[in-house]
Amino acid sequence: MNRICFFLLSCFCCLLVSCDNNNIGAALQPEEDKIVVLTDSFVVQTATELLPSRHSEVAKLELGCVHDPIYGQFKLDFLTEFKYARDTFPASATNATLSLVMYYRSYYGDSLSVNEATVYALQNSLQFGGNYKCDINVSDFCNQEVELGRKTYVPYDNTVSDSLRATAKYCDKVEIPFPQSYCDELLKNKEYTQSQAAFKEFLKGVYVTTKYGNNAVLNVDSVNLELHYQYAPVAEKPDSLVSGVRIYPANKEVTSVVRVSEVTPPMQVLNNVDSIHSMVSSSGYAIRVKLPWNEILDRLSENATKGERFQINHASLIVEQACVAEAEQSPMQPPVALLLIREKDVDAFFTQSKYPASGIQTAVGFWYEEGYYLFNNMGAYLEDILSTSGQDLANENDFFVIPVSGITEVSGTKAVVRHLFKPYAVSVRAGSNATSPMRVAITYTNL
Repeated sequence: MNRICFFLLSCFCCLLVSCDNNNIGAALQPEEDKIVVLTDSFVVQTATELLPSRHSEVAKLELGCVHDPIYGQFKLDFLTEFKYARDTFPASATNATLSLVMYYRSYYGDSLSVNEATVYALQNSLQFGGNYKCDINVSDFCNQEVELGRKTYVPYDNTVSDSLRATAKYCDKVEIPFPQSYCDELLKNKEYTQSQAAFKEFLKGVYVTTKYGNNAVLNVDSVNLELHYQYAPVAEKPDSLVSGVRIYPANKEVTSVVRVSEVTPPMQVLNNVDSIHSMVSSSGYAIRVKLPWNEILDRLSENATKGERFQINHASLIVEQACVAEAEQSPMQPPVALLLIREKDVDAFFTQSKYPASGIQTAVGFWYEEGYYLFNNMGAYLEDILSTSGQDLANENDFFVIPVSGITEVSGTKAVVRHLFKPYAVSVRAGSNATSPMRVAITYTNL
């Protein structure tokens, strides 16, 4: 009996050993039911271009001028209105002064650069919600004949003690006194502070620019028109004075416009270097990217069956920083966030400045300290373009890669994304770069 059991067990073991096919299920599965996952990289065509026009709506105003040996020259200044405050001033107000005050916590460039800011009165009002562009024609609003004041300043004020600067509420400022006649008129005519329309009869707004100075830009957090005065709260004690202040801010309820002028190209553009591209946030230099649509569509179709194509499951654009020795001479840092958007959608997107934007698809790439940007969320974007365009890709617009301000305000699930005017710049490898070209990696399946 034991011999019979041993013989049967030996036969069973032989049967198990003789079965060397570990993929029986796949062999039985029909070819059309198999899941295929493929990944390919496609080199893109690129070019450095100056954006034709940019919406000037920003979270912070900028003031200053930069001459960079690598990334070119640009000048930033601004026009703004002020919001009225319904006020009644004490009849005994005295020693009054009226000033424009710019507050800032950060700046770009040389901390000891000597600059001069000049303020002019606007002759024509800005329109609220006017969607002004950064190439706004100042002469349409200001003839620069009525000068309200000027002030020489350096970004870092050495007269401020370290202990005061270390306090949480400290903020650097540039204060520009107005003529005394403006102050007296505001105190005398109480109707100016009863409505916004009446206040604009007093002052329609200002144009603030720099007459001289170089390589310093103030990142202005807030701009106010401030009226300081003293008064005696008790008429019988005229020597006992109390200080008061009325603030008329340039806030979100009025219009402010950043202006960009005196722009020159980056060195890479001047020297016709096509293997490297430059992005400069302040001057508006961005990168045009052209995807090889026909090549992508051919690759998606060549392994497909029944005349169908594979579906894009995931796609990412890799934008690598170029190691250029000359770029190390520039103090500008790479922008934190870039926006990839079709050329035809640029104007509509920045008109609303919401991310995600209604009816407009985009992709966002973030800077990695290893020296590259990664747009890692492009799969649905590209698949949507192919699905809506079909085989007709000839009219598909090129893309722009644009430096943006990132998330400045969150409301629900949407963020405010605007053009970046604060000075940032980076040199990246072009699609024609021999070392490592700009490319899009696509994973596609037959699901």
